[in-house]
Amino acid sequence: MKKTVKLLALLLCVAMLFSFASCNKDADKDVPRGMQNATVPGADFRLYIPTSWNPNLAYGVSGGYASLTRLSNVSMVKYPITEEMLTSLPAPDAENAANERIDWFYTTQCRPTLELVSLQGSFVEVAPKAADLINNLNAIRYHEKGNVDGKTVHFVQVLTERANAFYVFSFTVLDELYERLLPDVEKILDNFVFADTPYEPDDYLKSLNTSAKAPEGMQLASNGEVAYRFYVPKTWSVNRDERIFSAYVADDRTSVSVIPYMPDGSNISTHDLFVMSENAMKATAGVDGYELFSHDSEATLDKRPADRYHYRYTVGGISYHYVQVIAAYKDKLYCVTYTALPAYFDAHLAEFEAILAAFEFK
Repeated sequence: MKKTVKLLALLLCVAMLFSFASCNKDADKDVPRGMQNATVPGADFRLYIPTSWNPNLAYGVSGGYASLTRLSNVSMVKYPITEEMLTSLPAPDAENAANERIDWFYTTQCRPTLELVSLQGSFVEVAPKAADLINNLNAIRYHEKGNVDGKTVHFVQVLTERANAFYVFSFTVLDELYERLLPDVEKILDNFVFADTPYEPDDYLKSLNTSAKAPEGMQLASNGEVAYRFYVPKTWSVNRDERIFSAYVADDRTSVSVIPYMPDGSNISTHDLFVMSENAMKATAGVDGYELFSHDSEATLDKRPADRYHYRYTVGGISYHYVQVIAAYKDKLYCVTYTALPAYFDAHLAEFEAILAAFEFK
């Protein structure tokens, strides 16, 4: 279970590196009684969860969980409608268009991912899709379940469309916790609100030593909590609103991130990790949405053996180019990932090579 969930989180993180938002910091004074804010900076909504739950914003997704040791997650994600989606979506003025558009997005974008993580043949409908509400907007609720790593997992998703985007609320939970946590989830949905202004928390999620020593022309983009030193050019912006360490070019959102992966006792090589991620990308990218350009099995990261991959992956109808370098260090695998739109890929590639050259394991 943990291996599958962590792999999906890793894939999701790589896919969402262009969601960075710069914001001023302010306290949220409208938290409902008995609830806490679980919203990522820059979101145009507020997701509140019970105070007995734990917020989880590590991968730049608004959400939280009820149990640290047993799968019990909620999240809310915004998916802007792309030009590619518009070619397949029912027209807004068609009869019953609102429901058909939501159903199209669930069927083509959401359900395939849920089927992917479920044992083949185990993914089944628990209840027919049903009308629902999200902050007084018409929505549709879907409820399926599947076998994930030998355990029955419920997938409840509530979708709505607003301001040229789809919003997907997800409740992913083990079968034995479903009934007990469902009242909490209904409360979370009842207190969810859309906002006129982006969320601006009162502090950064992680601290950085801005005066730390760094190679000429670079700055430290990590801190003492991790087993590496990650340097980026001074002209890049360091993202401090997610638990992962990453930085980006403000003008075009080209980015580099460092993501650890814990194998959980199983013997997973750097190539094994990429293959698992690759299978997930192939299943979720759509026709011609993924392409592997190259694989260098003799690459290095801080003099350690590494695998290097260059590929194209389509996220939300937009294709990005990625270079991912994966190395093992102590008990973890580390993925250093370069992400750029095709038009900017070559422009910042030399800077990425400098980032790799400066990277150090402690």
